[in-house]
Amino acid sequence: MLNSKIILSSIIAGSLLAGCATTTLQTSAKMTQSIFLDPVAKDKKIIFVSIKNTSGHDVNLENKILQGLQNKGYTITDDPDAATYILMTNVLYCDKKSETNSVGSAVGLGATGAAISGYNGGGAGSMIAAGAAGAVVGGVLGKLTEDTIWQMQVDVNIRQKAKGAVYSSTGNIAGQATVRDSSKAGFLNAFGGSIKNTEASGSLNSNQINTTNQNYERDYVEKSTIIFAEATKMGLELPEATPILEDKVSSQVVGLF
Repeated sequence: MLNSKIILSSIIAGSLLAGCATTTLQTSAKMTQSIFLDPVAKDKKIIFVSIKNTSGHDVNLENKILQGLQNKGYTITDDPDAATYILMTNVLYCDKKSETNSVGSAVGLGATGAAISGYNGGGAGSMIAAGAAGAVVGGVLGKLTEDTIWQMQVDVNIRQKAKGAVYSSTGNIAGQATVRDSSKAGFLNAFGGSIKNTEASGSLNSNQINTTNQNYERDYVEKSTIIFAEATKMGLELPEATPILEDKVSSQVVGLF
């Protein structure tokens, strides 16, 4: 009788956790601020594009951005002096993270298993045994059902040629954007651990502050933004995540024009 309760508790507890795994791909993309460009005549829709990648991963935004711009009627040029617009992007960050669910899931499903056994009339010994079994199942399934998260950050700079001279004066403190992670939604995710970097354990925090004060004349108006894209699914690998993130980012970049 005890063994049957332990098995039943473990199966039910395991089923609860398995049902909360992210088996369907979830994606999102965010932009730090909008960029508004002045409209120009069709014959002036000429753009020079420079795509860089310093993330350390194989990411190719160029083809999708170029194709998207051409579909909107833009002519691509390799001469920046002949362009009305200059688009520059850099893939600064592309990283893999995962939820550390095994410990929290073991605790949560251990409690679930004990509660199920108690509800079915088990004594203290039965509840302890069922709780232990649920904890084992929870720990194993928690590890197996951890969400894998791929994140990409892209810096975007757009310059539009002005009709006359542009006089600029800038004074700013330059800093680099950082990515902060929070837990995924869902009841059992409340038992999960924090999201951590699976590729590295160290982080770099710079105490350096860069200040810039410049007064100059130029022939273009310059605007910048940052795009952050994310893809989440259990067991998601980079070859699958990369084209998804590329589509998200390139769609937002092209949408600015």
